[in-house]
Amino acid sequence: MLRTKNPVVILHGWSDTSDSFVPLSGFLKARGFQSVNLFLSDYISMADDVAIADAAKAIESAVRLKIASGELKTPFDLIVHSTGGLVSRAWLSGYYTGVAPEAMPAQRLVMIAPANFGSRLATVGQTILGRVAKGWGHGFHTGKLMLDGLELGSPFQWELACRDLFDVDSSQPGTVYGEGLVWPFVLVGSMPYQSGLRRMVNENGCDGTVRVAAANLNAYGATLDFTREDAPTVLGMAQHNDAAAIAHGCFTPWQHKYGEDMEFPLAVLPHRDHASIVDPTISGDNETPQEHSDFQSFLLAALACPSFADYQALQQDWRKYSDRVQDPASADEDHHMHMQINVFVVDEYQKPVGDYMIEFLTANYEQNTDLTGVFHDQVIKDVHKCDQNAALRTIYIDRQRMFELFYGAMADAQPKELRLSISAAAPGDKIRYFLDAFGAKGEFVVHSDQEADRWLRRNSTHFLKIVIPRIPADDVFTMRKAP
Repeated sequence: MLRTKNPVVILHGWSDTSDSFVPLSGFLKARGFQSVNLFLSDYISMADDVAIADAAKAIESAVRLKIASGELKTPFDLIVHSTGGLVSRAWLSGYYTGVAPEAMPAQRLVMIAPANFGSRLATVGQTILGRVAKGWGHGFHTGKLMLDGLELGSPFQWELACRDLFDVDSSQPGTVYGEGLVWPFVLVGSMPYQSGLRRMVNENGCDGTVRVAAANLNAYGATLDFTREDAPTVLGMAQHNDAAAIAHGCFTPWQHKYGEDMEFPLAVLPHRDHASIVDPTISGDNETPQEHSDFQSFLLAALACPSFADYQALQQDWRKYSDRVQDPASADEDHHMHMQINVFVVDEYQKPVGDYMIEFLTANYEQNTDLTGVFHDQVIKDVHKCDQNAALRTIYIDRQRMFELFYGAMADAQPKELRLSISAAAPGDKIRYFLDAFGAKGEFVVHSDQEADRWLRRNSTHFLKIVIPRIPADDVFTMRKAP
């Protein structure tokens, strides 16, 4: 019988309640967890005036009361689903960043299909269809502020990632993740919905609601700065660690707050969708008995992980399992690996730039326009412009198609690399972006067929802030000799 010394608090997602987790609670009780130490939590997610930050503040108040009354012992473990991932991260980073290990109330954070970096469903949820389908019993409220936070590439996700994941400018020191702090685990399905209206939000590399790349908490960030006059137009991946290249500030990788040696475990489950993953007592669509047992084992192993060394070993085991699930030799399109890029474009005064275009090119793109077309038509699966800020875009890339259709079609002698280019519409007659009226002529290498030369990583979300120059027209300021 598996036992844990820690109480377990279970947290649901948007438009859900704790009732969905009664089977999970029963599953844990049957395996030695004491019911007195199991807590099913509820928070309001469908009221239009409640934001994720409000739910996080309410959690802090409730947790403090339970601890003071003696009902809840610390440290406790958290199991969260979907939006519960964002709520829990907002709570931990908002109230416990930089605390000593003994002051951290939570230890294991088991994230089941978390929407760490958004969901397409958030946009659908705010449409008239969403208000009818989800808001029927809530006065046609759908939780607007919650859905704003859930939107792909939302301002909230940028702010949260810079609070709990990235040390961008050392303005917000401290972390909540680490050996003596919180250990996150991510379990996510890769089987879209097989029936019902929910299929309308299906896409490959997704559990029907959350993309694998958006669930994975292992994220990467960088600033690409085109404002320096001495910045090279092309900066290859081999130059990233070159002192001179970093010094001129063209490309600056963001450091992780928790250090570069920690990687969060991610398990990709082949036959679980966003609904079936909350219940380990049932089988997913077409799930084999072994796959069902694997899911149960992963969940229990996360809750019973005894040490940080075991945590790191588990990360390696889960990665090997996920690689088998997404093996390019056998995986169908449902299980393709994908990558997600959240782009934020600002000018040199840090003002958002909303009218721009990102292009992905080959090394010799003038002679390979057909390959550029293939990438944009068949490798990019979705581009989302954020409804809250037009300067924010989310680009969804099918990694397996990139290797098969893009790199696979290149001549052997040609550099097999992916370059990113940006152009931006002039804001007016007197100002343009870049020296060239049509935008950027420089490119940046973001991926290669050589693993050592890649910034983009499998199953991951990448935050890329791009800074572009403003070029005044010659007559904006003139000087002449006095008569």
